Amino acid sequence: MRKLFSTAIHSFQYAISGNIGIMAAMIMPVLLGAGGVSVDASNIMWAKSTLQNATDAAALAAASGLANEQMSVDEAKKQARAFLLARMASPIDSLSSTGDDATLSSPDVDIDTAATGVGTGKRFVVSVKSEFIVPLTPMTRLLGASSISVHAESQSKGQTATESSLSMFLVLDKSGSMNEATNKKGVNKLQSLKLAVEGLLAQLSKADPNGKYVRTSAVAYNDKADAPSGLSWDEGVTLAYVKKLASGGSTDSSGAMKTAYAALTDPSETAVHVAMTGLTPKRFLVLMTDGDNTAVKNDTDTKAICDKARLTQTTVYTVAFMAPAKGKSLLSSCATSAANFFQAEDADALIAAFASIGRDASMLAVRLTK
Repeated sequence: MRKLFSTAIHSFQYAISGNIGIMAAMIMPVLLGAGGVSVDASNIMWAKSTLQNATDAAALAAASGLANEQMSVDEAKKQARAFLLARMASPIDSLSSTGDDATLSSPDVDIDTAATGVGTGKRFVVSVKSEFIVPLTPMTRLLGASSISVHAESQSKGQTATESSLSMFLVLDKSGSMNEATNKKGVNKLQSLKLAVEGLLAQLSKADPNGKYVRTSAVAYNDKADAPSGLSWDEGVTLAYVKKLASGGSTDSSGAMKTAYAALTDPSETAVHVAMTGLTPKRFLVLMTDGDNTAVKNDTDTKAICDKARLTQTTVYTVAFMAPAKGKSLLSSCATSAANFFQAEDADALIAAFASIGRDASMLAVRLTK
């Protein structure tokens, strides 16, 4: 009886072992396919993100060339295609497998341009559409698919000149601390400021080559405000004023701010623009400092001007150049919005901040919209 029972148990174990082998053979392709799907899902997500980033960059590259009038529409289209192909070269290599390569279809680039209605400016929209064929792993192909297509689309807008006339007043710190060194060898803060202003004015001049739509001025300050340069159609007048600045004294921005705001909002300034182009100007006030005002009242009076500016649709940009916390706080609260406040911790950042202000004011800024 014992022998018979032992034989039965052995037979049962053998039967189960055979069943497990059969089941494993049946399940294995499914498991392999599932593993392949997991790998491919990760690859596809990465490919989609990479393609979208490359498409965004291609649209911005073409739009930047158009905005700065460096290339024609046809050249901009070629630029977008070349930029996209260059950015996708490495992903194509990474996702290609033996006998089956990842491929990027020829991108569809469309550029729509139109006159702004003012000066020589043009408004444009750059659209880039792209398709990337991602090969699937051999394990996933067991489920019947060999590749999958991912798509991306991007659009960038910009224009080459201002839509309306503008007046800009620069309020610039020339206190003694502006003689301090920066990260650039042999270049102090005041020298960096002069370079930054030169770059900003160059952008405005490019947007208004005939001197009909842009008027600028500057006023420097330390413990008191200097006489301003006076609003002029010629950016060279403002630049000459700034280049002559010498540092010294303590800091009080309030008087210079009052001078600048009064000049910008004087009805005669609007009348000058209307007489020239029939347009009411946009107003921009740019306040820059590298320190703290010496008295609380100076801060209060400066902030009061900024508050008035908001009520009169005068855009206030502020630039804190290697400034302490108190100076940054004042300028942050003075700016029309967070986007109008710049913290520049070295000379390069200061130049970049003024360049950004110039682009914004002249409507040269390129922005990604989709």
